Amino acid sequence: MNCHLCGKEGARIELVTETAGKGNDIMLIENVPLIVCPNCGESYYTARTLHEMENIHQSRRGVQPRLVSVAEFT
Repeated sequence: MNCHLCGKEGARIELVTETAGKGNDIMLIENVPLIVCPNCGESYYTARTLHEMENIHQSRRGVQPRLVSVAEFT
């Protein structure tokens, strides 16, 4: 796959966990495809991925409540 930023071959897709929202409206979205380029070091989401993450957050589609441990960096 070619990187859309530097144009070089070798970009790959990694699945990551992303947060959406804030405060009491925060949620985690798992298995989000992130494009990572080993040549230029950049990583980015496609417009389609960003749109789908927003749709998931707005509709709360597929939400399964779970307990999550939270630590504060001090």
